[in-house]
Amino acid sequence: MKRKHAMAAVRLVGAGLVLVFLWLTYYYFDGEVLLEQLHLLFRRPDTLAWMLIIYAASFWLRALAWKSYVGKPISLIVYAKGIFLSLLINHIFPLKAGDIARVAVLAKQKDVSVDEAVHSVAVMRLLDMLVLCLLSAWGMYAYANRFPAINATVIGVIGIIGAAAIAVLLSRKSDAEWIRKHHRMIKSALRGKRGVYMVGMIALSWLCEAVVVYEMTHMLRLPLSLWESVWVNSITVSGQVFQITPGGLGTYEAIMAFAVTRIVPDWNSAYMAAMMAHAFKFVFSYLVGIAMLFMSPTDISFVGSAWKKGRERQ
Repeated sequence: MKRKHAMAAVRLVGAGLVLVFLWLTYYYFDGEVLLEQLHLLFRRPDTLAWMLIIYAASFWLRALAWKSYVGKPISLIVYAKGIFLSLLINHIFPLKAGDIARVAVLAKQKDVSVDEAVHSVAVMRLLDMLVLCLLSAWGMYAYANRFPAINATVIGVIGIIGAAAIAVLLSRKSDAEWIRKHHRMIKSALRGKRGVYMVGMIALSWLCEAVVVYEMTHMLRLPLSLWESVWVNSITVSGQVFQITPGGLGTYEAIMAFAVTRIVPDWNSAYMAAMMAHAFKFVFSYLVGIAMLFMSPTDISFVGSAWKKGRERQ
């Protein structure tokens, strides 16, 4: 029952963000401008190649962190394949089901149990969200003066609600155990030099991914710095927990446009930059995902499995 309530809340917020996207599309979409910008991008093959290389590197860095956590003599290609197949699945199906592919790819390896694979994927997801939340919080602090609606009263109310939610969770044995379990997982993952290495790789991966936001905004003459682009990317990706459409279509654009306009108050260009950045990520996801399937046709069964699991979650 609690899971159903949580999923209902996620879908409600996701639906709200999609409505915001549709409203933005109604007011700011211009097909001619979009085609003009895409044409401009393809006339800059050096910029396009740079974006592809750095964006691909972000996933290799996450693969390195995952490999370090598992700590077994398994090729880095295996981890990268799991991540790229996960990316493809998340851009095909409405809800996030890509982690099933990551688990399946790793669990196929010698001396790796399904439980170990599930555990490692969960830890990687938790570390991803931890780093993204830290980067997002840093940006909120750094750009607090650009959020006039956020004042001490609002922050206090949010804090009270959050504390109450945690208290309710801790009052239930099953939820308290879930929290303790994941706290132990994070604590174990962050211990020692390995923890520093893993967090470093993940943080660097999100810096690399922010290059897409940086380049797309600059094409539209939005003067975001690299660090501002990192914050925009972090808060946008964090918001994809509310994904209810393939690849977070709609939620991504709504959140990114909002974040960009906190820095440069130009909704028209911010909306267009969000459209282009997401289109780039969509195309990349399909290209690398399909390439992985051609390299290993038997993995197509993972996509089918993810489809079934994704339908069960809806």
